[in-house]
Amino acid sequence: MYNSIQDTLIIGKKVIYLPTCHSTNDIAAEIVHAGLFAEGTVVITDNQVQGRGQRGTTWLANAGENLTFSVILTPEFIPIPEQFLISQMTALALRAYAHQYVKDVKIKWPNDIHANGKKISGVLIENAIQGTKITGSTVGIGLNINQMMFSDGYASSLSKETGVEYTLADEFHRLLQYLDSYYNKLGSFSQWQSIRMEYLKHLYGYNEEVKFLYHDEVVTGYVTNVTPQGKLCVKLSTEAQILEFALKEIQWVKG
Repeated sequence: MYNSIQDTLIIGKKVIYLPTCHSTNDIAAEIVHAGLFAEGTVVITDNQVQGRGQRGTTWLANAGENLTFSVILTPEFIPIPEQFLISQMTALALRAYAHQYVKDVKIKWPNDIHANGKKISGVLIENAIQGTKITGSTVGIGLNINQMMFSDGYASSLSKETGVEYTLADEFHRLLQYLDSYYNKLGSFSQWQSIRMEYLKHLYGYNEEVKFLYHDEVVTGYVTNVTPQGKLCVKLSTEAQILEFALKEIQWVKG
């Protein structure tokens, strides 16, 4: 169903399709451990039964209705302290892809994609570090395409937001083109600041008042920046100084 991509430079030259699997990130990790891969190899499935999300969450998607896949990268050119660039690059590619179809598309830190205020995509990036280098990066992506029913009222899909049913193989091809383009941009040191600024431009809460859950209290504030290490910089209404937060240290309040 999913073919290798010929019009990209790196990503998608080899595509491994599995009708069903527990986790594409786990399969990709096994392939990397065995040394049986070329950079840009993609593992994709129609039915991921144990998909993992950020912060120990699960990623649930109806079989055969969405895109669930992992990309194997070897970004040894990125210093370990700058590894959040991989997350930013991925989020920007997903946002640009979704923006073809939906006008209001935002990145919700660190790398969720929201269309019309509802989550349509999640990313799980697992980096392998050896010495001073990132020797491998497995980028797991779940993107809701045609699913129409969700148990979470804050989840959605491209089809639900646009009223159009999409051909998964065609959308897979288009998305890999965006990922390939942004990854190649990441390969140029001169583009790193541009990637950071574009990420901020499309980041939910950047220079706009939103609500956070902080110390078990709902407070207003706005995002001022994201550090190279991926920490969220927030000016809360209750605090005099701008604070930096890692994952799980602060939460968005929905709505």
